Amino acid sequence: MLSFTGAEGDLVSLNATNKAHFGFSGGKLKAGSKSDDFATGFANALKEAFYNVNDLQRESEELTRALAVRPDTVEIHDVTIAAEKARIALLFTKSIVDKMTQAYKELINMR
Repeated sequence: MLSFTGAEGDLVSLNATNKAHFGFSGGKLKAGSKSDDFATGFANALKEAFYNVNDLQRESEELTRALAVRPDTVEIHDVTIAAEKARIALLFTKSIVDKMTQAYKELINMR
């Protein structure tokens, strides 16, 4: 289940609360060859990377909310660092996804 954590204009942030949200069932593929093992390892690496980015986003959001509600309990530099880590991780993830999409399209168009 995805949870809607906040809405600002047209932007709605979504947080995954279950590891199955990104389409990985958690089960293993049939390991009949090395390519299956490689595909499983690659899928697991991507899944963990997505979860790490999601965790950074959630941590940044929690610190920002804590700063707004209880400013004495949170240091401003911690909020700034968490927000910047989340922003950089998201930009890096987006660039990787864009490159993977581009590579897939090039493979499809090969003749």
